[in-house]
Amino acid sequence: MKKLLSTLLISTAVFGGAQIVVAQDVIGAGEADIAVNGTLGANNTDPGSTIPEGDTDWINVTVPTETIFYNKATDATIKAPIYDITNNSGRPVTVSVKSFTDATSVTNPALPKDFALNLNVSGQKVTIASTPLVKDGTLQTPTNQLITLSNNVGQYAKGDVAVCKDTSANSKATFTYNGTATATDPIKLSYTLSLKFDSVAF
Repeated sequence: MKKLLSTLLISTAVFGGAQIVVAQDVIGAGEADIAVNGTLGANNTDPGSTIPEGDTDWINVTVPTETIFYNKATDATIKAPIYDITNNSGRPVTVSVKSFTDATSVTNPALPKDFALNLNVSGQKVTIASTPLVKDGTLQTPTNQLITLSNNVGQYAKGDVAVCKDTSANSKATFTYNGTATATDPIKLSYTLSLKFDSVAF
């Protein structure tokens, strides 16, 4: 009788977003068993879902569709409401600036030379709290990471204690704008702030 030298079942593990396959050597045998695991209707809000680590299918983040900033002719200080970012996913997510550009089909007017606009982020694991979007009247090209949000039950890592989804402060962040500009007459401006989201593997 031929001897099976290796009887390892195929299993998969995921590290840093890359799927590692452990193989079996079938030597001196005419057959092999391979484990097959699947999920139908995978839910990216469930930390136990079998979506591959690092896959964009884990991304489930709520951000505003529109934001504003303003100042007055009598006050150079720029003000803005405070806006929320919420991670609804079962995995932590990093939030980065992808770009800050003129809005599509918009040519903005010449900007005041003293115009400065910053994006300010607050939360639990902030990487950079303030990012310049406009400096000395010139649009900047930021591409930095802003913050890491926990998953929807407050976990940054698999071993962290989970909390109720509605009470997780770690999965939420806020942002706003500040800066200064001199403008004696109204100047209407339209920009697009593009954010990038990356899921963090457990």
